[in-house]
Amino acid sequence: MKKLISLIALFAFAVVPAMAQKYASVNAKRANIRTCAGTNCAIKFYTWRYTPVIMLQTNEDKSWVLVKDFEGYNGWISADLLSAAGGMSAKVDLNVRQSPSANANIVCTVEKGYPFKYLARKGNWIQVVDEPLKAKDGKCKGWVYNANLWGFFKQ
Repeated sequence: MKKLISLIALFAFAVVPAMAQKYASVNAKRANIRTCAGTNCAIKFYTWRYTPVIMLQTNEDKSWVLVKDFEGYNGWISADLLSAAGGMSAKVDLNVRQSPSANANIVCTVEKGYPFKYLARKGNWIQVVDEPLKAKDGKCKGWVYNANLWGFFKQ
């Protein structure tokens, strides 16, 4: 019986790291997510800088990565366009606030899926900043309640 328990425990420790998800964020102002690994493949959708993704697999030479976003959409992106830097996506339409409080002034409002760079954490609030596609739109920097974000950050 001890052997069986030891064998099960060893198997569990060996399998868990293999199943651990790896995260990345998009490191291009705008990136194409494609139907297959290659520039000749059709574009499924676009994504923007700081969009967090789960890396599912790579092609043989590791130049393309199959990724999935928080809504479950997936496709292939060039590995050169991914970064280990943290990114966050709005899980819902939300208000970005001046300080970490639900009563703080609203700095800007964004739509579900909007990507942010992680800056800091204060309790249940995350300080974020975006990089708008057009510089004239100005940056949105402020605080968002963490339950409204999906993503990761490096510590």
